[in-house]
Amino acid sequence: MAESDVDEADAVVAHRLGFLTRPLRALVNAPHLLVLLVLAIWVGCSLTYAVLEDKGPIEGLWWGIVTGSTVGYGDFYPSTTAGRAIGAVLIVSMLVFVPIAIGHVIANLVFDKESLAVATVLEDVHERIDRMEHLTMASLEAQHGREWLEQRLAEYDAADAARTDVAEQMLAMFAQKNLTEHPHSDPGGSR
Repeated sequence: MAESDVDEADAVVAHRLGFLTRPLRALVNAPHLLVLLVLAIWVGCSLTYAVLEDKGPIEGLWWGIVTGSTVGYGDFYPSTTAGRAIGAVLIVSMLVFVPIAIGHVIANLVFDKESLAVATVLEDVHERIDRMEHLTMASLEAQHGREWLEQRLAEYDAADAARTDVAEQMLAMFAQKNLTEHPHSDPGGSR
């Protein structure tokens, strides 16, 4: 099987699985929604266990904490098949979603001093450039007049627009070329 056939097969599979991966990717990248989902699963499974196993809500919530955290003290456990199924759903969902939520928390606790320093320097550089631009404009206007300055600025704006148009045309050309070579690929890059 040729490499291009494998790439095309991968693209087809990625496209067909997109209905699963896009919502999951959106959920994983929405920490608040993820925490709400974890809490909803925990409370929902706990209360369902309590009803199915004829336990009180407090016992059900305790079972949910112990089971969802995979500690498993054994003081409460399901005796029915439906209760075991609820336990399996709780365990698997907590094993999948809790580490992702913890990752978000840890990522927000990490403080990158170097990035902060770079951001501070960039802000200072932008302020200095703005000041220099203002002084240069004032000097050019005093030296050549307002009309001359406006004419030069219009020329520079037109040149910038032309460069932007060329860059956008090149990006569109590459996107079109990619679509013709890989018609089943996901333009969002889910591969």
